[in-house]
Amino acid sequence: MVKKLKAIGSSCMVGVFFILSNLASYTTFTWLKGVYNFSWPTIWEQATIAAGGLTLMVLIGFILSRFFFRHERAYFKIFGAVLEEIGRGNFQISEQLRPLQRMDDGNIRDTVLQVEKMAEQLGEMETMRQDFIANVSHEIQSPLTSISGFTKLLQDNSLTAEKRTHYLEIIQAETSRLSKISENLLKLTALEKNDYQLNPTEFRLDYQIRDMILTAEPQWQTKNLDVIVDLAPTKFYGDESLLYQVWQNLFHNAIKFTPENGTIHVTLSQNKEGQNEVTFQDSGIGISEEDQLRIFERFYKADLSRQAKIGGSGLGLSIVKRIADLHEMTIKVSSREGQGSKIMLQLPNK
Repeated sequence: MVKKLKAIGSSCMVGVFFILSNLASYTTFTWLKGVYNFSWPTIWEQATIAAGGLTLMVLIGFILSRFFFRHERAYFKIFGAVLEEIGRGNFQISEQLRPLQRMDDGNIRDTVLQVEKMAEQLGEMETMRQDFIANVSHEIQSPLTSISGFTKLLQDNSLTAEKRTHYLEIIQAETSRLSKISENLLKLTALEKNDYQLNPTEFRLDYQIRDMILTAEPQWQTKNLDVIVDLAPTKFYGDESLLYQVWQNLFHNAIKFTPENGTIHVTLSQNKEGQNEVTFQDSGIGISEEDQLRIFERFYKADLSRQAKIGGSGLGLSIVKRIADLHEMTIKVSSREGQGSKIMLQLPNK
């Protein structure tokens, strides 16, 4: 309604301005006609008056625009400089935009706010990019340093066969770790593409989880863990291979952070709302409340002192979160330090 009133008001002002310009042109023409005592055909007089009115209107409009729109010119000059700075990668532009924030024009202020928001988001993305590069470099540098060091030790001809075998085993483990980091990075990069296409099929979810647990039996048997499984017969429509990776990552995490002779519960059931839920609960070291907010971030590791001993790249849960999002699942984490962890995924009804 306000926009319509403004449009009507502007139209009225232009109309009045046009009438006044033509009146001024007519008055001037009549005065010149009286002074120089000439006579033109009526049609030529009307055409001359109309042309004079239009010329006068354009001239006055130009003069007024130069006066009233000087702020807009300053706006475009500052705004152009700000965009140039953003193009160079400088996203700290609040000081440069401050003169524009004091302008009376509400549209300019709104534009300034949008540009500030855009610059802030770009700055956050740049920070995330730099952190990502730093984290990747750190994760790769650690096994490379280890491989380099043990390769040099192997050059010692006086090494016993036992030590040589031990060093080779370490090199092999670190090589596998590098390969896993690379594999997870490629997987996560693919999953985070906006055009990533799922390959959904209907399958028995309980069978898939049971097969995954049996495949991991050597890992949990080595630590003498008691794995309790309660899986209700459930059909689900989703990307079978991706979901297998979700259960595998969560179960291997439970094994990794549960001490020997501990317990892991894996359940698949329906809640009161009729939603299927998959739960992994362990009696492991637990997660602090602060770390629970960040465990799904790329490369984030809770309690670095313990993680250094246990290992891992900090990418597994990021992959879990992305696959869960693609399947519209909800993840809930419940844990206390020293009292184990419980990670539950609510599956959508389809």
